[in-house]
Amino acid sequence: MIRRSGALVSGRAEASFGQVADGGANYQTLGLSKSFSGVSVLREIDIAFRPGEVHTVVGENGAGKSTLLKIMAGIYSADAGTLVLEGETLTGLTPRDAQRHGIYLVPQEPRLMPDLSVAENLYLGALPRGVLSFNVDWRAMTASTDGLLASVGLDLDSRMLAGRLSLAQQQLLECARALAHGCRVIFFDEPTSPLTAQDADRLFALIRDLRDRGLTLGFISHRFDEVEAMSDRITVLRDGRVAAEETRGTATRQGLVTAMIGRTLTISRRAHRAASTGPMMLEVTDVHAPPEVNGISLNVRAGEVVGLAGLVGSGRTELAESIFGLRAISSGSVRVDGLDLVGASPRSCIDGGLIYLAEDRGRNGVFAEVDLSRNVTSATIGRLPKVAKVLLRKDAEERRARDAVQHVNVRASSMGAAMKTLSGGNQQRALFARWMMAKPRVAIFDEPTRGVDIGAKEGIYEIIEGLAADGLASLVISSELEELVRLCDRVYAVYEGRIVGALSGDDITVAALGELAVGAL
Repeated sequence: MIRRSGALVSGRAEASFGQVADGGANYQTLGLSKSFSGVSVLREIDIAFRPGEVHTVVGENGAGKSTLLKIMAGIYSADAGTLVLEGETLTGLTPRDAQRHGIYLVPQEPRLMPDLSVAENLYLGALPRGVLSFNVDWRAMTASTDGLLASVGLDLDSRMLAGRLSLAQQQLLECARALAHGCRVIFFDEPTSPLTAQDADRLFALIRDLRDRGLTLGFISHRFDEVEAMSDRITVLRDGRVAAEETRGTATRQGLVTAMIGRTLTISRRAHRAASTGPMMLEVTDVHAPPEVNGISLNVRAGEVVGLAGLVGSGRTELAESIFGLRAISSGSVRVDGLDLVGASPRSCIDGGLIYLAEDRGRNGVFAEVDLSRNVTSATIGRLPKVAKVLLRKDAEERRARDAVQHVNVRASSMGAAMKTLSGGNQQRALFARWMMAKPRVAIFDEPTRGVDIGAKEGIYEIIEGLAADGLASLVISSELEELVRLCDRVYAVYEGRIVGALSGDDITVAALGELAVGAL
């Protein structure tokens, strides 16, 4: 036991209470294999993570990237193979064991306890003890919390409830948690997917600092600019096997893409189309939902794909939530196909022909422990066939769910597979299947390709384009300007809760959107 700052603490993580570790550890897998429901996800993987470098793992959704890191962090157990840390074989590894060994995974979807404070979340499982064994040294914890938050660029009250944080703030807090426990091996599973460019740059600066301290760092990203900027080594997984290994300076973007998907992929600009003359399906007029939304007006016609560009925190998601009845609108109007939806509940919005695919599928999308079939039908249970108008007809439900997932090409071992066993890309496709079962006339897609690889992105783009061809009016929110250029007929730029510009057709370029997104008029 170690007494530090008046607190009684124990174990490797607690002994480094509030201190960022110096020096990493060699950590490798030998012959690692894993299957879910009889479907092989990893096949005899040999990979090594070394101190003082950022080792990036890339691959398509379903290639096994996240599964690999979750096994190394004790979240999943391998079916075969060995984990070796500094020459020591680790057996029966759990997340708690991994943390004691100085291993931590910063997850793709934050795993915070919303009703606990920022400080409590930071030291969850390792609260510093006071003089008495049954109390907590809150003063020591608050002092160390402030320093750790500052190190990842967060300016927060340590007493604030984590549930009040934005998604970007939650992700940065997850990074701070790894540092709080003095971990020497830190894995980052797409840590920048919810972050603004500024927040991502701050995180990259932190990762570089940790690399310079000699820590062992693993990194997953679908953004090739990040891969190229951050990686000392790159391992490509395809179909659960190592497909290629590269080092800084030897990898090319096209080579990585080809290794990932086994073919050459060319991403094209959406075909230029004449301005839509379809009926007006979504009309938002002078909507105020303080403090984030301050008088926004926009419209979308049938068959159009209209984008919303802007920085995280600009009011884009808050506008979407206001339109969908998740936030109160103080003034203004929202009409879907002529129907006034101001003050309507989300259920009434769905019944009125409006659906909303939220940006955070982990918190506001999938039911992780529930099977694929029930996830897909969850938004339309009231419309499914019933026996005696009370009991669901299970056969009819499964048939409709199967037709829906086949339409958007969800890959899963069975309709009974738990959603948590699907890759991020297949979870996202399943959400598309869910909402298309509602037969909407207007759809809001908030970050529709977040956490999705380059090949799966094209598949989702094709889904959105196919829906537009069938007459769906789509409003797409994206932090990736290239995505808006690729998809949209028109784009509105949002800054500080207001529309500051609009572009259409060939005027939609990354440069033009970038200027508008930062408020340049």
